[in-house]
Amino acid sequence: MKFKKYILYILIATLFSCNNDFLEYAPKTSLTEKTAFVTYDNFKTYSWGLYNIFSDPLMRQYLGTGAQVYTHALGDVHANYLYSSSGTNVQNNDWQWNNISSTTNTDDSWDFSYIRKVNIMLRNIENSEMTDKEKAHWRSVGLFFRSYRYYDLMARYGDVPWLENVVEDDDLEVLYGERTPRETVAENILRDLKYAEENINVNGEGANTNTINRDCVRAVMSRFCLFEGTWRKYHSLADAATFLNECERVSKLLLEAYPTIANNFVDLWTLDDLANVPGIILYKQLEPDLEMSTLPRMERGGSQKIGLHARTVGRYLCQDGKPIATSPLYEGAGPAASVNDEFKNRDHRLYWRCVPPYKTNKGNGVAVTDANRDSWWTEGMDPKDRYYIDYMNSINDANHQFPLHTWQPQFLSRVPMIQTSPYSWGPMRNYGGYYLYMYFNTYNEAAIQAGGRFAVTDCPVFHIEEIMLNYAEVEFELGKFDQNVADLTINKLRARANVAAMKVSEISESFDPARDATVDPVVWEIRRERMVELLGEGFGFYDIRRWNRADYFMNQRPLGVRVAADEKSQYFGGASRFITAGDVNPDASVTADDIDRVVCVDDFVKQGKGWKNHYYLNPIPKTQLILNDKLVQNPDWE
Repeated sequence: MKFKKYILYILIATLFSCNNDFLEYAPKTSLTEKTAFVTYDNFKTYSWGLYNIFSDPLMRQYLGTGAQVYTHALGDVHANYLYSSSGTNVQNNDWQWNNISSTTNTDDSWDFSYIRKVNIMLRNIENSEMTDKEKAHWRSVGLFFRSYRYYDLMARYGDVPWLENVVEDDDLEVLYGERTPRETVAENILRDLKYAEENINVNGEGANTNTINRDCVRAVMSRFCLFEGTWRKYHSLADAATFLNECERVSKLLLEAYPTIANNFVDLWTLDDLANVPGIILYKQLEPDLEMSTLPRMERGGSQKIGLHARTVGRYLCQDGKPIATSPLYEGAGPAASVNDEFKNRDHRLYWRCVPPYKTNKGNGVAVTDANRDSWWTEGMDPKDRYYIDYMNSINDANHQFPLHTWQPQFLSRVPMIQTSPYSWGPMRNYGGYYLYMYFNTYNEAAIQAGGRFAVTDCPVFHIEEIMLNYAEVEFELGKFDQNVADLTINKLRARANVAAMKVSEISESFDPARDATVDPVVWEIRRERMVELLGEGFGFYDIRRWNRADYFMNQRPLGVRVAADEKSQYFGGASRFITAGDVNPDASVTADDIDRVVCVDDFVKQGKGWKNHYYLNPIPKTQLILNDKLVQNPDWE
């Protein structure tokens, strides 16, 4: 049974998540816990309803899973790697603008209903007709899902109630009890994951079934233990080593099991079948008429407003493996430079996440045909305008060609496409000009035109690239990062992106003058690689929190593309606002090198109100504090 089919069983599984009284008083011919949880297949059927956590909007915001809307990137928006300029609201990062409070915290993530669903399955295992091995397997599956959810709860709130068993309506001491200390919650998560690792079926429901298996358990252990180990280290809590050592152990096992990565960086987010892509551990498989995605169509239209800003673009290395501040290959510095220049000679992952600039000799609105395709950029074109069209077609396969297509489908005549006011609309545009794209391909045009009905681009849930970066980082934290580790992890990723290999011995205090000066230069490079490889997957917010460096990233002002003086009216018709010498400020959020960067509305250029130290934990919603007077709010949120 494959992951793609779990949706068919959600309605069945929902029966078992009902109030226990309902189950007891159901007619004798209906399913109850006693009659439903009997055989191996009963538990398998119920488990499909647990897979919906990989589509749950509460989880995808920060844990990087595939989703039906672009909110899976919100973790990177909240980290200030990206920005979202949806509608008239460009003050969209509530953390940066201090719009979070215990009253306004309405994300509903303080929710334990999913834990109850898992616990119902767990309490029925022992009395089933399964063998001891089968019982151990399904107990492991349940503990995997419960741990996955508890990891997210703990990452948001710290102390949370630990529910080892199903909570009944008369369990008042539990329902209205205190929070369990974070240390205990973390220890319980690790305990459960280690049990699951030892007892789950190695191949899940069978080889090539795309179901929860031992590698999935290890992937969650790698992610969780890196988070908890570094959180404890950088927030001065005890026993970081226990979690860091477990992260090292399981990450190394996964690297041995998945020695190869996908040939193309773009394959992970643009293929309709990830089954045979190297390095994929678990993926969300979409199928026509069962579950489709609106993402490819939305990305090509006017509703996707997520973009990078200048500080994020600046973190991508040049192809010689050096930062833009020190690389002789970088051409984007100086008053005469334009957006075309700053993209030259850069890490290919920049081109595959942020649409590189180009102009054609046509306007928007012309349909794509075989007859007009080539003439758009071959007749009378300035070489600088077609540079990235030719370059992208040389490094991409036939399914990812330039110029880009909108959803109509029509050619997108130029990039960047700047939104000059909150009320202007057009395909593939935003306020700053650095447009985020992940799902672009040209092989499923019919699906895009059909409004997404047949758009079935798969989404990875766990993939080896994340584990490689986990391993590189944990080895640094354990004092073991060296050239061998770099070659096993980071340099495999760089080779795929046409970036020179990291040479650990060359990374000194002066390697990147623009780095966070409080951070070791080697781990800064490891973290840079993490951001570049995983951008758009939503890891950023949890990363900057666990590193205890959220203030550094949040206090950077979002800025747009830089435009040469002779191109301002040509690109934007003079309607945009540009950074001038008067905007340069002593706190370095705007420097002299930012002059002539575009900012289209005043709210976008503003700095925001900055990061507050108590933001490292979410506030418990006020409504929960009213319901349970034994809950104590996280510090400084009242």
